[in-house]
Amino acid sequence: MKTRRYIPNTNKKTLVKKNALSAPDQGKGKRFGKRPPLNTQHHSTNKYEIDYFHLYESLYRKEVTDWQQARIARYDPFRPITMPIQQLYKDAMLDNHLQGAIENRILRVVNKEFVLKDANDQVDLKRSKYIQTRWFRQMVRRAMESIFYGYSMCFIDDFSSGDIRKIKDIPRENIIPEYGLLLKEAHNIQGESIDYTQFPNFLIYIQLRPDAVGILERITPMTIYKRHSWASWDEFEQIFGVPIRIARTMINTEKHKNELQSWLETMGTASYAIFDKQVDIEVKENQKSDSFNVFMQKISMINKEISKGVVGQTMTMDDGSSQSQAEVHQQTYQEITDADIMEVQDWASDDFLPVMRALGYDIPEGYYIEAREKTVIKPKDKIKIDGELLRSGVRLTKKYIEDTYDVEIEEMPEDGNTDSESLSFFD
Repeated sequence: MKTRRYIPNTNKKTLVKKNALSAPDQGKGKRFGKRPPLNTQHHSTNKYEIDYFHLYESLYRKEVTDWQQARIARYDPFRPITMPIQQLYKDAMLDNHLQGAIENRILRVVNKEFVLKDANDQVDLKRSKYIQTRWFRQMVRRAMESIFYGYSMCFIDDFSSGDIRKIKDIPRENIIPEYGLLLKEAHNIQGESIDYTQFPNFLIYIQLRPDAVGILERITPMTIYKRHSWASWDEFEQIFGVPIRIARTMINTEKHKNELQSWLETMGTASYAIFDKQVDIEVKENQKSDSFNVFMQKISMINKEISKGVVGQTMTMDDGSSQSQAEVHQQTYQEITDADIMEVQDWASDDFLPVMRALGYDIPEGYYIEAREKTVIKPKDKIKIDGELLRSGVRLTKKYIEDTYDVEIEEMPEDGNTDSESLSFFD
């Protein structure tokens, strides 16, 4: 049973979340949570509880100084804090180009078909269904996100023996990878915390890169500079994009000026002013017609830098010039994708398969996870192919036909010949 409690705090407004399967504090003087006894209300599984403060997100405009301060806090050798830099990463992900580049790279791995293979490199179709699920695709996505954010953590929230039903994400701000800590308060490393390494089967820590900082560290400043250019371009548009409207009058009465102002307001959104006839004003317009290039070219260059930082090239995200160059860029992108796939396969086989076995999945030792391209064949075409195989004397096993066509067959012919009834099924 999950509950949610709101606890007032005089210093900060924080939200306490209580989830099933965690380790609460065990009294004064004990900093790390330990495994509690069996919950008598749930006889089938052991129950733990994880408490962590989910701080309100800071939505103010980030600057380069914030990036510098966040790096200082992250690299502190004695009290590293991950909250500032992780919130900076979330702010950077508001950039559409960066979001698109990262999502493109993630989907090239998530959209693969993951299968379980035995020690003889044979696909186990039955056991492969264990990982062809929504929650496993979510795990693969979190693994890919760790490349950019530095790390990820998932919490097995709902399961029974051999059946994981739901996983939940743990905020990265509350995790200190160097010390293996899950903080109750993300900003207080000396406060209550859990040593998540004591619960490897429930708190799944994922880190594909050698460092736990992530490549967003070097890309985030680009999004800040890009935001400055957008703001400057917008200000330039307001000042020089639409000419100012000037009204001159000799009637110096409040009623007349109010009526004149009302007329100007209803004429549009451009700037306007009301002056006496003796007052003069001059607006200096930029004589160069391409002054907008100052902002557009900077934004374009930043987008290219972001593309190179995420996908290793520019043509799959930006405009290209020739087919030969596009092929080279696509080959570079494919090499990055291949490396991502191997990293995910190694993590899933070496780190996550033992977790699945511990949670009751029937996966023998020696099995491993492999990603492969999805093969989509229409049932009509599949029947035609199998029919030709039968006519050529190839025997199809009962298990193959039942698994492929989702049908039940009493028996298959014992001899090498295929009877007319079998052929008629494929006709």
